[in-house]
Amino acid sequence: MSTFRVDIGDIPSDQLTNPNKKHVDGEKPKLYHTSEFRKEYRKEDPELTFSEKCKKTARNLTNCSNKRKCVEKVLPFLRIYRKYKIKTDLPNDVIAGFTVGIMQLPQGTVAVVSLMTGSVVSNISPQKSNSVLPTGLSANNTYINDTMGGNDTLSLTTMLPTIASADDDFVMQKLALASSMCFLVGVVQVIFGACRLGFVTTYMSDPLVSGFTTGAAVHVFTSQVKYVFGLKIPRFPNLFQIIYTYKAIIENLPNTNYVTVIISAICMVILYIVKVQINQRFKHKLKVPVPIELLVVVGGTLLSYFFNFHTEYNIKIVGKVPAGLPEPQIPNLKSAFEHVSDAIIIAVVAFAQSVSLAALMAKKHNYTMDSNQELIAYGAGNIFGSFFSCYPFAASVSRSSVQDSAGGRTQVTSVFSASLVLVVIILIGPLFESLPNCVLSSIIMVALRSMFLQVLELKNLWKVSRYDCVIWVVTFLAVVILYVDLGLWVGLIFSFLTVVVRTQCAKAVSLQKIPDVEMFADDKKYLKTQAQLGIRVIGFNSPLYYANGDMFVKQVFQIVGLKPERARKQIKRLGSILEFRRVSQMTLVCGSYSHVDPKPPLTPTHSIGDHGSVSLSISNGSGEISQRNSTADLHSNGNGVRSRNGSIKPSSCNLAYVHHVIIDCSSMCFIDSVGSKILKQVIEEYRTVGTVVFLAAVRDEVWRVLEATGFVEKYDSQIYLSVHDAVIAATIEGEGENADDASSEGRMCTITEEVEPKVNDYLMTDYKSV
Repeated sequence: MSTFRVDIGDIPSDQLTNPNKKHVDGEKPKLYHTSEFRKEYRKEDPELTFSEKCKKTARNLTNCSNKRKCVEKVLPFLRIYRKYKIKTDLPNDVIAGFTVGIMQLPQGTVAVVSLMTGSVVSNISPQKSNSVLPTGLSANNTYINDTMGGNDTLSLTTMLPTIASADDDFVMQKLALASSMCFLVGVVQVIFGACRLGFVTTYMSDPLVSGFTTGAAVHVFTSQVKYVFGLKIPRFPNLFQIIYTYKAIIENLPNTNYVTVIISAICMVILYIVKVQINQRFKHKLKVPVPIELLVVVGGTLLSYFFNFHTEYNIKIVGKVPAGLPEPQIPNLKSAFEHVSDAIIIAVVAFAQSVSLAALMAKKHNYTMDSNQELIAYGAGNIFGSFFSCYPFAASVSRSSVQDSAGGRTQVTSVFSASLVLVVIILIGPLFESLPNCVLSSIIMVALRSMFLQVLELKNLWKVSRYDCVIWVVTFLAVVILYVDLGLWVGLIFSFLTVVVRTQCAKAVSLQKIPDVEMFADDKKYLKTQAQLGIRVIGFNSPLYYANGDMFVKQVFQIVGLKPERARKQIKRLGSILEFRRVSQMTLVCGSYSHVDPKPPLTPTHSIGDHGSVSLSISNGSGEISQRNSTADLHSNGNGVRSRNGSIKPSSCNLAYVHHVIIDCSSMCFIDSVGSKILKQVIEEYRTVGTVVFLAAVRDEVWRVLEATGFVEKYDSQIYLSVHDAVIAATIEGEGENADDASSEGRMCTITEEVEPKVNDYLMTDYKSV
């Protein structure tokens, strides 16, 4: 009986114990199972009923240990005024406030909200009474109305006339419905804020907000183009509105008013030079920025008045500005509750646009923003305004840009802006009747420059994250093509889909030990990694749930290099798992056979060197065609041979049968019930072939799911606190198995003539499968 033996040597000590920890002779290192650690150190979570949870939440919301902070939290403007710097902040706020206030005169609210409100109001016909007011948005989602962004927004002279024309029942119906919509939108926003639903803004990433605001800026810019060219074009539905608008502009270019174009060009050049080349370049030397917007408005009004731009050159001007305020009245609540669904949509879109601009300004000027407080503030403003014939409002891209570029510092800017509008409405409105619309359009277009410059972010976004870059582009195109409200939803949905795609594209990686720092890292990316005898450590940097479960299983099988289904067939043919292990060990020791002809008669020859080298030659009868030498020096400190990148790769004998697989769960932020079943599947599949699976570093969120699904109860002994503990436990267990399989002569692997045919048969079977 011929035999040959392979000395597999001793397992390195650094794989058995923690080298940084000193142990008394005979004392084993303390290995923590996760359940033991939780029992010893984990605080018990109190089990609260639903009513108790509601009471606890209410107490947290109403808790006010410091009255001053509570008041400032509810009324944040108090904190702003307390830190207000009169010498530096007041001049900027006055100039910016008056500049925006003048822009407010011919304008109403933001384009998006005005159009969505107008979609409800515009469906009223003179024949309809209050009992048959429209009940929803039009079926084709169009908001056909004599309103648009910028200069075309709903104003006191268009959709909602003053009390002077309130005798007409048709106008009164529109007025009542718009006011009731404003009231209901305010109620919805206050409820959302009280319920702390402002968290939805966390789903609006910076690329999404940037793409959204840039797309909205395109709509505002487009609304001003016709005033620059002095054209009269019809209004178009929301869907493909930009395309239809520019098509109409191109078709009407022969009717361009060249005087309007010249005035607009002059205003734009002056605005650009002063704002960019003077205010921005010398902002550190100028105590107060040059109020160029205000000067342009005043100059344009004076020139238009003295040179009769409207009559001589047919230039469209602001026109009559109504005087006085409407009398306060209670909104028609009956008509309001008939439009609950419309009010919710308007409330969400108005909030999304406002909070996106707020987030943009907060990021630009380095301050924080409370989205819940914003919701309550918007709602309170809408509720109060509904008693004065107002309709829902939201932040304006154009005026926010003008206020920022004009140097506005605090909310005091809005005080001056609102005060100016109030004075103009009551007293001096007629003084601005001669202001050309093209002058206002020029101010808006130049102010939107900062919004359009956000396009330059795409280059950096592409370098940092291609997903973020695609989100920006998709949101921008959706807003421009499909209109603002639909574009926002498309951007949000697409952003959610990218998260799903990222989790599905996650890959499991093989982790190996770096002895110098006592950590496990991807051996393909890090140097000096050291393989573990018969152990595979696998990391998965993604949640494990129904969408990526199958992919996870396939990747684990691929990394381990042992497919349970195929191994079970071999075990059935060899007769036992022990024989399968011995044959597998010898197959790896003997080396590669990928160059063997289909049916060579295998004739192994062997020789034993001083260091336990094994030589196997494979002949096909005509001569020796393949020979692999495997030399194992297990007494070296590298546990194998060193590769080109410095990693220590396992030698032939180190490529032993995988007796343990360790799954590092530290990067799994959550799993679902399907993920728990996937882990059970992996454990049971490998159990059938004699391989044990351990879990390590299980997070609390994952533990709760595993505990609820019964996983912990069944596999408690296979869940370890850390990867290091799991590797030590697996190494000790593997050492015990090797001791059981070793011969009485010591730790030697012996293959007799009885086993050699099985090895040859196994080699040929594996070769055929390749």
